[in-house]
Amino acid sequence: MNQLVAILITLFFLGLIVSFTVTHKLKDRYAFLWLITAIAGVLAAACIPLLNRFALWIGIAYMPTFVFLVTIIFILALLVRQTMSLSNQSEKMKTLTQEFAVMEKKLLDLQKTMEGRETL
Repeated sequence: MNQLVAILITLFFLGLIVSFTVTHKLKDRYAFLWLITAIAGVLAAACIPLLNRFALWIGIAYMPTFVFLVTIIFILALLVRQTMSLSNQSEKMKTLTQEFAVMEKKLLDLQKTMEGRETL
């Protein structure tokens, strides 16, 4: 029964991700990560006894501890990826701001030049 509930929840999550992707509420580059996560969740929910054996094999006797460990590792990986994306966006924003300032300066100089010609 628990396995069926887990499968239904992860299938709902998968459907939600697909829906967000189709309606463009979630960009494709982020959707891929979440689709892989949802598919892994469905597979994990379908293979709970196998995961329990794997947890015992690596020395984790209590299955929820294994799930908690995997979740923490996933969240940390997601945080690193988001931080990298944020750093990249920050660098792009800095470059665009500098380019805008240079273009604005050129425009002001051009306007002053044009005003000087009109007064002659």
